[in-house]
Amino acid sequence: LVGIAVICWILWLNRNDAVFQNKIANSLQMIFRGTYWIRQWSLLSKEEERRMMIDGCKELEGVALHFFGYGGWKSQRRVGL
Repeated sequence: LVGIAVICWILWLNRNDAVFQNKIANSLQMIFRGTYWIRQWSLLSKEEERRMMIDGCKELEGVALHFFGYGGWKSQRRVGL
């Protein structure tokens, strides 16, 4: 449930950044912004839930860095360009 709420919140924040500040975030920035908010939310959770959230964030960040960050898929490259 927290994950779905964070996804909606991050989409909303990035939409506001695009509309009002003309800033477009890439996929990696959106993922790290989401994990930041999950970590903040975990501070309000029970210890066992907190550990699961933090471990999930670490795993997601590692996969995202591997997928987007290490020269694999560049978000600026599009088919046909």
